[in-house]
Amino acid sequence: MAVIKDYYKILDVKSSASADEIKNAYRVLAMKYHPDRNPDDAIAAAVFSEMAEAYKVLSNTEARRQYNYDRHLTAAEEYQKPIETIESLILRINKINKQIKATDPFRLNKDALLYTVMQLLPGDISLLLRTNNDMLKQFLEMIVEAANCLSSNQTKQLLLLLQPLYIKQEWLQQKLNVLLQQQQKNERWEKYKVFLAIILTVILCVIIFFAAGK
Repeated sequence: MAVIKDYYKILDVKSSASADEIKNAYRVLAMKYHPDRNPDDAIAAAVFSEMAEAYKVLSNTEARRQYNYDRHLTAAEEYQKPIETIESLILRINKINKQIKATDPFRLNKDALLYTVMQLLPGDISLLLRTNNDMLKQFLEMIVEAANCLSSNQTKQLLLLLQPLYIKQEWLQQKLNVLLQQQQKNERWEKYKVFLAIILTVILCVIIFFAAGK
């Protein structure tokens, strides 16, 4: 039996969540990732589509009951394997990276990107260690490529989440740390260049003022 999507994970709610909790979770996420708020952002659009699909099922009593039954039947398969094959994960992260390249960086919803990347990873990250080591390295390299578009705080989240993999993929922690340092450096520059521009403007105005006085 095929492994089904985890709609509870998609909406970030517990499987015991009430109808109101599911509705509220969907509203919050929909406001954040709705295509109208993220024009020309394929990643945010895909995230919203997944959430709408999850909400459609979980908000309907009968549909949710059937979903829970099907999910129970596949539980053993879900928790014994890393959710999907490493080949499938590579195809999915490759698609995400292509979407990133096709999106205006100023319009890219970084929260949607982080959410999409984290949805690829199994609840128990260590399950990935059971996959082919070379293919896992390829998958993780593509994760790092996507992480280049995240903020430093989001990269920190990935660093912590991927920690169990550092045992066999020692390069990963180092590469993410280098990326994190570069992101922090860029963010400091973005923060201080505004103040620098103001200072330079004031200095220029003073020079013009005194020059005009002469």
